[in-house]
Amino acid sequence: MKDLSLLAKLLAEEDIHVVHKQQPTATFDVLNRELALPIWKDMPKNIQDLFTLHEVGHALWTPLEMMDKIKEQKISHSVCNVLEDVRIEKAVQLKYRGAVKIFNNGYQELISSNFFQTLDKDISNYNLIDRINLHYKHHSDVIFSDEEMVWVKKANQTITSDDVIELAKELIAFIEENPESQGKTPNTDDLMVPDMDGTPMSDNSDQDENDVADQEYKMPSAGDSEESEENSDDKKSGDSDETDDESEETDEKKSSAGSEKSDEDSDDKSETKDVTVESASKGGGDGDFNITATTDNASVKSVEDMLDKDAGTYNYSTIPKVDLKKVVVPTNEILDIFKNHYLDEKKSDSTYWDKVLEEFNKTKSDSKKAVSYMVKEFEMKKSADAYARSMTSKTGTLDMGKLHTYKYNDDLFAKVTTLPGAKNHGLVLFLDWSGSMAHNLVGTMNQLFNIIWFCNRTQIPFEVYGFSNVFNRKMGSLAGYAQKFKSGDLVLNVSLLKFFSNKMKTQEQNDMMFYLYMFASRWSYRDWRTDGYPYYEPASLALGSTPLNDTIICAMDLVPEFKKSAGVQKMHTVFLTDGASNSIHNRFVIYDRNGTICNDQQSIGWGTQVFTDVKSGNKTSSKDFGKHGRDYQTKMLLSLLKKRVPDMNVVNFFVAGGGRKGAVKYNDIRDVIDYSMVQSYYEINELVKKCNKDNVLIVPKGQGFDVTYILPGPNKFDMNTELELEDGVTYNKGQLKRAFGKMSNGKTANRPLLNNFIKMVA
Repeated sequence: MKDLSLLAKLLAEEDIHVVHKQQPTATFDVLNRELALPIWKDMPKNIQDLFTLHEVGHALWTPLEMMDKIKEQKISHSVCNVLEDVRIEKAVQLKYRGAVKIFNNGYQELISSNFFQTLDKDISNYNLIDRINLHYKHHSDVIFSDEEMVWVKKANQTITSDDVIELAKELIAFIEENPESQGKTPNTDDLMVPDMDGTPMSDNSDQDENDVADQEYKMPSAGDSEESEENSDDKKSGDSDETDDESEETDEKKSSAGSEKSDEDSDDKSETKDVTVESASKGGGDGDFNITATTDNASVKSVEDMLDKDAGTYNYSTIPKVDLKKVVVPTNEILDIFKNHYLDEKKSDSTYWDKVLEEFNKTKSDSKKAVSYMVKEFEMKKSADAYARSMTSKTGTLDMGKLHTYKYNDDLFAKVTTLPGAKNHGLVLFLDWSGSMAHNLVGTMNQLFNIIWFCNRTQIPFEVYGFSNVFNRKMGSLAGYAQKFKSGDLVLNVSLLKFFSNKMKTQEQNDMMFYLYMFASRWSYRDWRTDGYPYYEPASLALGSTPLNDTIICAMDLVPEFKKSAGVQKMHTVFLTDGASNSIHNRFVIYDRNGTICNDQQSIGWGTQVFTDVKSGNKTSSKDFGKHGRDYQTKMLLSLLKKRVPDMNVVNFFVAGGGRKGAVKYNDIRDVIDYSMVQSYYEINELVKKCNKDNVLIVPKGQGFDVTYILPGPNKFDMNTELELEDGVTYNKGQLKRAFGKMSNGKTANRPLLNNFIKMVA
């Protein structure tokens, strides 16, 4: 399907949105520029290409109103369809050189497979319209009388859809007046079969593809169907030279609903009666007409048999272009909100302020030594890794220090050690700012601050964002969404709170840490049930739900921009969460209502979801969306993110434990781990025990991430990592070794977030 989509885009010469739907024929939405192709099964590639070429031809050149005109004038649909197929297929072959071969090979295979139900049948007994159809479908056994050949040529000379309709009426009248054209075998002596330009040829199947491809393309678009009566009369005469002159004039007018590419033409599109162009190849509906093309009706039945009716429903959405100026709340704005709010709270009661400040300073002091220790660990790991990858080679220069050993040593040349170039790393961390994080926030802040202090010391560029759906609740119109409007785009509801970056001043960083610690401490206040919360949080920065999937889409624009501006070679994108994401439920649509262009939202629906990243051209899909929709969305969007940003680790730190003890339980990780890792309740419980013991459970490829680190609740970690020795007690060598080992292990074990981040970048 991807190949067909690309082919259709190239043929249409615009960035139309190509989708596949459970429908018998192709349709083209002129407002949304969406070409919908049927879902075919077990179809050879050359036939797929033929059908795609054919349907693109209808999308480009069959106008909206043609089917209505046919019904109003009570003309046989199948007759009109045969003649319209000739017109649009001629246009396709004149415009695209490679199409001639595709049509010839494709139709030959269709004929051999009895697509038109002509096998073992005498083609001469078919009526004239059926033989015209088979002739232009590259059937080699079609014969015509001299009188009938005039109509064969006329079919090849139509320029507009109105020409097709007029020719259909004239042809039907001719067939009704000439019974011999309804099945009588004509005289075939010296009969020559014409090619696409009306020139006779001896064998249709041996047609040179350049015969058509070298002609100048002069086919008008779907909108240019109105012509003067004088020109119409000239065309009816069948004079091919006059027709060519007229087509040159028509060429000057081509560009309308089927082929226009400019967004500025939306006003013109709104004047159409219908939004969707239905392919003229649908056929059928000729029960009340004496003259009908049985081969056309047979092809419709054959196409229906080729449809993959078990494919289910495909729902297509595109990744929006995020307006980062709208979605990112700047650091200075957040600081102003915090400062104004908490200073007002302090005026009424400074006791709580002083208490939190004291706790924050203690946390900062306790972590200072531990972070310094881990910086040294990081430098040692980095050096060890570089040494392991180093290469030693000999030079052509004598080592004068070894020259005296020449009698017993062959290695007298100087050596050089080459260290491979290390990549500079960068970090973007997205912090879950949801209500379920509330009672883990203090511990989470401690872990987060450790990473920030570490990055400061090691000069690793970083940015930290809280993702929330609360800050932008005041936005109720389309203009308020954090993205540029485009039909088919997923609707986002997220704001990114930019808490930290390596470009912040030290004072700004300290202020932000203190206010976040103040915010977090509210939820750990033990007397809130009796005394109430001392300080309430700022309303615009309150905890909300979990728009993780929305954030992943934002990261597709944000992370590349950060990587470029920071000059980073190796990216680490970290999502710190404690639960599954909200589902993205809607996409934007454009539709025509009473002649007015309307922008709205619609549900993305159930069934197989297909997400297209228009910027990169990548697609991803997932079945059974309705069962576990948000999980599928997360995996799909992560796959697109990783394709958008090469050489990047996408990591999930999942806070599974809760409560004051922070212990992990069975239900906390059951849905997080990959079920391929476990087979039973017992195995999951063993993993739970391991997580609580080691303070981390590493899950490769969990939920679409490169790696998921499942952590107990941060409140479990005792940040006291001092050397535990009692005064006045004499310790032997072994006891001192164990005490120092316990202290060292505590420095890392109590900081699992930082510890595992170091392992990634070392």
